[in-house]
Amino acid sequence: MTAIAYTQAGFSQTMTGQSRFYATNVKRVDSVIKVIKAFCDSIKPVEVSEKNIKFDQKNIRYLNKLFNTVTSDKAFAQDAKKNDLILSSSLNAGLIGFREYKCYPPNGYLSITITLSVIGDSIFYKKVSIDNPMRRECAKDNQPIPFFDFMYLKDKVLPAIDFPLKGCTDCDSLIVDTVYQPIFNDLANKYPAYKFVPIASNEVTKSLLFQHAYLQSSTYNNKVAPEIFIQLIKLNEYDAIKNLLYSPNQLMAVDAYETLVYLKNKSNLAITASDDAKMKEIVNSETAIPVFCGRDCKPTDFSYNTLKIKDKDIIEKYQSTLEQ
Repeated sequence: MTAIAYTQAGFSQTMTGQSRFYATNVKRVDSVIKVIKAFCDSIKPVEVSEKNIKFDQKNIRYLNKLFNTVTSDKAFAQDAKKNDLILSSSLNAGLIGFREYKCYPPNGYLSITITLSVIGDSIFYKKVSIDNPMRRECAKDNQPIPFFDFMYLKDKVLPAIDFPLKGCTDCDSLIVDTVYQPIFNDLANKYPAYKFVPIASNEVTKSLLFQHAYLQSSTYNNKVAPEIFIQLIKLNEYDAIKNLLYSPNQLMAVDAYETLVYLKNKSNLAITASDDAKMKEIVNSETAIPVFCGRDCKPTDFSYNTLKIKDKDIIEKYQSTLEQ
């Protein structure tokens, strides 16, 4: 994936209609195209109808508006209906909700997915994933090219883009995202009972915890322990695990609870009275979390206390995952 930086500014189209980012974006895309041509110097042309191109350009112009506007969850949902977006997924994990929208019908060459992280009616994170499901091929041996179609992007879409791009060497899609830090800070102040900012012994681990708590929607699995918590165990990040008991993301709090159950059984990890009380609150909580239901179905929200998970189930799950 490529990360595309976004700076929250007003519309930056010039009087001629060309974005002020255009020249820099062309240079960055050209640098990526050089890498792709090193992988496959002769690329089959792709045939895209004028209708598809116009839909892609229209969708890109909508993305310009999306990332130059701060709006609420309710207002976004109302606007989505007017712009051929459907709500493809909506999951909750305590205070946090995750929304996924897709451009529909898929009339363009590009596939676009918009993900929102919300608390209450406030959107504090937006992510747009842009992909081309049909892969180009090398002319010589018909080998599929695993990279995003930057050639099409440059020729047909780039002039319409009104945000700065960053290049990458192994991109299979484009990711445009931003965290609205002032909104996030206001939410943290509004809900003082929760610990919004994860702690860790280093910034890399702290950043990973932030991403798992706020920037993606995971699911609870009663058979497999979450990889991020397995990493925390191996790194002896016990204070970080205890801190996550108070996460506004209820799934992270549940996973922290189960990790501490395992560590308490395995190594007699000391648990304070306040943390023990929080663990009891979590195990009896009726707050919904997204639960994994298999490969062929969408996850569903359930409260943890309805899953009837026993300590022995947790210990076996963590032991089994750690042994893999």
